[in-house]
Amino acid sequence: MPKKPAKPHDEFFKASFGRREVALEYLQSMLPADLLETLALEKLERINGSFVSSALQETFSDVVYQCPLRDERFKIYASFILEHKSKPESRPHLQLLRYMLDAWTEQLNHGQKQLTLIVPILIYHGKQGWKKRKMSDYFGKKLPDGLLRYIPAFDYVFTNVRNLSDEQILELSRGLLINTLLLMKHIWEPEYILQNPQLIFINLNEPHQQQDFIVFMLAYFLKNTEIAKDKVQDFIQTLPKVLNKTTMSTYDMIVKEGESKAQKVFEELLAKERQRAEEERRQAVEEERIRATEEENQRAEEERIRLNNTILNLHRIAKMPIPEIALMVDIELEYIEALIAQSGQEE
Repeated sequence: MPKKPAKPHDEFFKASFGRREVALEYLQSMLPADLLETLALEKLERINGSFVSSALQETFSDVVYQCPLRDERFKIYASFILEHKSKPESRPHLQLLRYMLDAWTEQLNHGQKQLTLIVPILIYHGKQGWKKRKMSDYFGKKLPDGLLRYIPAFDYVFTNVRNLSDEQILELSRGLLINTLLLMKHIWEPEYILQNPQLIFINLNEPHQQQDFIVFMLAYFLKNTEIAKDKVQDFIQTLPKVLNKTTMSTYDMIVKEGESKAQKVFEELLAKERQRAEEERRQAVEEERIRATEEENQRAEEERIRLNNTILNLHRIAKMPIPEIALMVDIELEYIEALIAQSGQEE
């Protein structure tokens, strides 16, 4: 087998959670109930790009989404920063805080007056345990209460995929999130995947619909495990027939053409995911523009009707002369005369 890529897990994470349907299923399944109640997740959209600074690029891999609050009185967007980890981080708050500061600085540099709320999310699937702590714990457990208010206090949503049972994962809404989490959980156990292909690749028996994702899952698995060729061939034979050809061609590509060709496949698929995200973003922007235009037109129409009613009441009930009405409502005389004439015809 060829040399393993430098950041294979980040590549798989970005390609899988970069798909809106996977991210949406994750948020619907994993976010706290009180947070879910406040969010209009049906309007979730991918933000194309990254806020990771050069200082964090080696340790931080982000996928960014944004979503408005369900209460339309508040024009606040909650941005979700999904970050993947395959090794424990002793002080994740510090990385997340740097990230959020970079994101807010970018917003201010682009003239945004009101900062966007950020909900950081860490998804972990490493072999070692991860003990989640509060940021105040970094300073000692017996810190006087009077000093706590000087320490930044924020939480992050945390999912340890390795702590989820297969049954818990399979109970999630049927979709690619199931396949993603199962593969992330068992990537350290190649023999398990070889023995349970129907479990890992469940619902992926229609290549014409999910072919890119199938190829990516298989490439991720085959590139990051040392497996004898005969075992791989036996594994392929256990897959549904519609997957055999795709699986074998993926494996042959990795083995025969080496790391550079395999990496090219990853890059092409990542480019497709970025293009998909950009198209979704453009569609969301256009839908928002249409909605805003419709709302503006509706408000203008309501204002026009209100003004017309005021003019007619002043003329009919208050018996105010038309020139005085024109001065009061600051409307051209001709418009008021035409309105009164039209109203008389309708009666």
